[in-house]
Amino acid sequence: MSEIVNLPEITITDSTYQRSTSEKDALDHIPNNENDPLNQSTIKETMVSRQSYLFKSKRLSIKSFVSRTSNRHSMAISLPIYQNPDAALAMNPINQPSPPATPTPTLKKPSLPKGLQQEINRFAIDGFAHKFFATHKKGLFRRTVPMDEMLKWTRDSIPQPLIMMNKELYKDALRCFKLIQMIMGDKSRCKDEVQDIQTILNCGITKGQMRDEIYVQLCKQLHDNPNPASVHKGWELLCIVSVTFPPSKDLESYLSDFVEQHHNSIDVKVSVISQHVSSKLVKICKRGAKGKVLTAAEIARAKEAPFKPSVFGESLQLMMEMQAHKDTTLKIPKVVPFLANAVREINGKVSEGIFRVPGDADAVTDLRVRIENGNYDAEGITDPNVPASLLKYWLRDLTDPIIPSESYYDCIQSAEDADKAIAIINTLPDTNRRIALFIINFLQEFNLPEVITHTLMNVNNLAMVFAPNFLRCPSESLTTVFKNSKYEQAFLRTLINQIQLDPSLCLYEPDITRVIGYRIEQ
Repeated sequence: MSEIVNLPEITITDSTYQRSTSEKDALDHIPNNENDPLNQSTIKETMVSRQSYLFKSKRLSIKSFVSRTSNRHSMAISLPIYQNPDAALAMNPINQPSPPATPTPTLKKPSLPKGLQQEINRFAIDGFAHKFFATHKKGLFRRTVPMDEMLKWTRDSIPQPLIMMNKELYKDALRCFKLIQMIMGDKSRCKDEVQDIQTILNCGITKGQMRDEIYVQLCKQLHDNPNPASVHKGWELLCIVSVTFPPSKDLESYLSDFVEQHHNSIDVKVSVISQHVSSKLVKICKRGAKGKVLTAAEIARAKEAPFKPSVFGESLQLMMEMQAHKDTTLKIPKVVPFLANAVREINGKVSEGIFRVPGDADAVTDLRVRIENGNYDAEGITDPNVPASLLKYWLRDLTDPIIPSESYYDCIQSAEDADKAIAIINTLPDTNRRIALFIINFLQEFNLPEVITHTLMNVNNLAMVFAPNFLRCPSESLTTVFKNSKYEQAFLRTLINQIQLDPSLCLYEPDITRVIGYRIEQ
């Protein structure tokens, strides 16, 4: 039983709340002129303030007294929590009522006028320049070159790098700027253009500090350039650089703003190229730099890409829109059945380590460029690992994965549940579903005992190789990516073992309700 405590009576006297000396002094100094209306109002306001002050003081004192008294006897009012199960249960956070859900605002965010936004973008680039640019001086009196002048096109050489960097890289920076001027036609050239471009790309790939310098040098030579032909050459070079290595995090937003300013350029070519560069910058910033310099064929292809989109590294929607101009009957990108047939025809089913052994890098690049130029021909290719590697590359390089990120965790949770796994595939968007079903059926051809005897690639090996191309973990944590990889493999392994379908329906069937997978009857 809790002990009952009689609280003492609380007696409040006016003497407890006497006015302070400073308050009394302030009231005493008010002029006592009853005929002055201004003075009368002042006295009234002062008296009202005083009464309010006294009332608040009394109320606070009562609260303070009760609080002190109750705290002193709180242990006698109830038992401790560990001896009172009902109180402990009531105070458990799990049993507390959930706060009401905050409704999602439906109003659109206000947007700035276009002109003002461009001014802000320019200020952003200037801000980067003030933060990271080196100080340049010129003339007899070593006058400091203004930032505006440093960011404008010039026919002259630069005396030092634009960005602060290690002195060991000064020569590389000056050389790259000279090569950029020659590529854009601002200076005469003594070497082949492709070699000059490859020199710049190699410098950016192998020397990380040079990447921002190269991007800023290009922006400088594109800003206020009076020669349209030079501008076009500069944007072509920016196209090539943007698919080779990314800018740093410090430069990324400023560079994106600079490129976006040209989306509505009156020069149609510049407008198209700038939009293409924006999309490539987003992608390269996510995936990082390439491991090697682009070949001459890849450089030529990169220049054409803004006006002739590739079937690699784009969205499925764009690929199908381009394909619809030539073929409306095929319901998936032509590259998928082409590469699958190439693997079959070049004896992929008897090739040891198929899909695991990489194809020759130059041969893979040559076939990719061939396809990008619209030539679907595997003539001259004798290694099935070449089309097999390119098929994996095509899946991996898609803008969005075959299985969208929204379905990723459903796949992980249903990794070994055949019915749920097949249901997930059947609910994918039409093009995604057709491609997923077609490739799964293609992999089933390599899961037969007579084929495994030659390839040594059983269902576990196939799932291990293709799972990262079907599913992309949305987490940036390497621990999470590694942990989820076994569930990704289990999900694809379940599909290879348990799903059945007619592959011809994936290619040409117009009725989308018929293009679904079924579980193999046991």
